[in-house]
Amino acid sequence: MIEHMGGPLGRMIESTRWSDRLSYAHDASHYLLVPDAVVKLSSTDEVAHILRTCTNSGRRLTFRSGGTSLSGQGQSDSLLVDTRQGFRRIEVLDNGRRVRVQPGATVRQVNARLASHGFRLGPDPASEAACTIGGVVANNSSGMICGTEFNSYRTLESMVMVLPSGSVIDTSRVDADEFLSRVEPELLAGLIRLRDRVRGNPQSVGDISRQFSLKNTMGYAVNAFIDFTAPTDILAHLMIGSEGTLGFIAEATFRTIPVLPHAVTGFLVFPNLEQATAALPGLVATGLAAIELLDARSLRVAQRDPASGRVLPDMVIDRQAALLIEFQEMTDGALGERIAHASGLLGRLPLLMPAELTRSSTLRGELWHVRKGLYAAVAGSRPSGTTALLEDVAVPVPALADTCQSLVTMFDRHGYEESVIFGHAKDGNIHFLLNERFDRPAAMERYAAFTDEMVDLVLGHGGTLKAEHGTGRIMAPFVRRQYGDELYEVMREVKAIFDPAGILNPGVVI
Repeated sequence: MIEHMGGPLGRMIESTRWSDRLSYAHDASHYLLVPDAVVKLSSTDEVAHILRTCTNSGRRLTFRSGGTSLSGQGQSDSLLVDTRQGFRRIEVLDNGRRVRVQPGATVRQVNARLASHGFRLGPDPASEAACTIGGVVANNSSGMICGTEFNSYRTLESMVMVLPSGSVIDTSRVDADEFLSRVEPELLAGLIRLRDRVRGNPQSVGDISRQFSLKNTMGYAVNAFIDFTAPTDILAHLMIGSEGTLGFIAEATFRTIPVLPHAVTGFLVFPNLEQATAALPGLVATGLAAIELLDARSLRVAQRDPASGRVLPDMVIDRQAALLIEFQEMTDGALGERIAHASGLLGRLPLLMPAELTRSSTLRGELWHVRKGLYAAVAGSRPSGTTALLEDVAVPVPALADTCQSLVTMFDRHGYEESVIFGHAKDGNIHFLLNERFDRPAAMERYAAFTDEMVDLVLGHGGTLKAEHGTGRIMAPFVRRQYGDELYEVMREVKAIFDPAGILNPGVVI
């Protein structure tokens, strides 16, 4: 079918050779899917053409850019559309207060353009050097500081999208709703019907409000039906976090946030995980920009890194846990006030070493290296033949201590040695990394049993099974379990009204 698409697309096929397709079979996740062809596109018209063609023929396709997704949403065994080569335009607006970006630009590239204006994007993923805006929006990425307040969902102003029908919708148009009613009347009617269905169900409203008070990238952003009334606003915000299953994000305009140039960073070492997590409510109340948790196993891994010598002196790591904290402010005076306000609390914490806050950029860099280098350190030292699996959940902060303790017990019970827990404690968002083999049936069974137990644990605490990394393929089987039958059916209808032919990224999200 690819050879008969017509127009310029035949010339855009990168390759159908096995060796070339194999190079696209991997991303940052642990899935292996070999596409049967790769197409490179660089314009909205080309995307519209290929979407119309695939919709009419039933051909499945997946969009991919940076390849940093961790849940398998950037891979396909059918047609893979690479948008990294094109779609790189960055347009700074209003002296940096807004920015219009195409999906092929990386977060670091956008922030570099904004830096001279004193602003940056709200989402701050750790993979900023490689991850692109298309993936940041499609996954509703966040990071160590942005929380739920400054993610893509909260900072998006408008979007240009291409729907599976080939329709191009610009939600910044004054007549956007009227235009949608002309070109996609069934989609418009479906959005209104689902909006009214959700709002008319008190149980749904309550469940949505509770679940999206946390970092939550499970399923579709059905909170859009509560947060917005205009159909095109709902449309744009359903696209956020949709992982390429509803359409193509050709351009996004964001409200940016100010860069806070004055900061201090500290490393708080507690006797154990229980005391570290017990300190969180008080620390959150001080207005910290970041609170990063590292469990004892994380500290042992970090201690083996020569660059962490000054941060982690020659202490024997047993049950200790640490919180990496940072205050950020616009002025030096405001930062001083923040530190003074927190000093009493810091002095009362049951720490193994005095709480020292540093303004030194060198020392702050070393402290952040301990946290940011964890994934690479653990993954790099894993046993030969194993795959490093990085999971990502969120629970209410009061439930974090029990969740972490239960995970440690589960690691031991299922035989996962050297597994680590770390993450964004301020948001109740933790990552845990374990090593597994996928060439043995017993290992697959072990991983399935662990996952099922982990799902019960997180949902039992009122949490979400994917906070930042997206539902992808790995958590798609558990969406109904997290949301219940009614909201799951709403999500299925969202997919049906956007993509009735089911061509976009099948097996992902729903």
